[in-house]
Amino acid sequence: MITSSNNDKIYIWRNAGKELLELIKGAKKSVKIVSPYLSSSYVKELIELSKRGREVMLITCDKIVDERSRYSDVKTSDLVKEKKILLPENEKTRKRGVFIGLMVFLLSLILFPVGFLMDMNEIMLSVSVIIFVISVIILGYYYLFVENYRIEYEPIFRMKVFDSHSGKNPLSTELVHSKIYIIDEERAYLGSANFSYSGFKTHYETLIEIKDNKAIKDISDEVERLYSSNDFKAKDIGEWV
Repeated sequence: MITSSNNDKIYIWRNAGKELLELIKGAKKSVKIVSPYLSSSYVKELIELSKRGREVMLITCDKIVDERSRYSDVKTSDLVKEKKILLPENEKTRKRGVFIGLMVFLLSLILFPVGFLMDMNEIMLSVSVIIFVISVIILGYYYLFVENYRIEYEPIFRMKVFDSHSGKNPLSTELVHSKIYIIDEERAYLGSANFSYSGFKTHYETLIEIKDNKAIKDISDEVERLYSSNDFKAKDIGEWV
């Protein structure tokens, strides 16, 4: 069923999210979504929007994508990008170690011909080989084990994953259960439908379309407050990558 109240359109029944999904795909500027449950194929649509330069915000809980999905190959790793952070102190230590290693290596090269000139070729050969091995060990250690950077991860778009099991009572859950969709800051949808195939296509759901500018701004501001909220525990990116 589709009905309306003043300027607000109301969708009830299966396939309630059909029009909304097309609007999300065709967003010209931005999309904000709050949904506790997601389908991998729908998350892929957000990744594509981000690649096309649209501003995307996603607030969800716990499980971001279903790794076993038959309908999408999206993985949580697709939602993050790596960033190398240089570690100045480690860089200095590494350079110092490499310099020492090279000096030891050059010493091994010098000792070898000196041994021939002093008629101590066997002894000098052995010593130069030992020093050469030491230089290789030094260089290998500072190249392989002293990292001059650390890897940090950040989402490809604004994303907050709240932990639904972080309530004061271990047996309770504090779940962000709202379903909110804002497209281009021009229209908003509120209702029961998760951002998932079943929520948009097969379940009996309700969605209310809102076009009132003040209401949309207020809803958008509330989503921003939720994104920055400390009332719910957010999962660290390392917990869901």
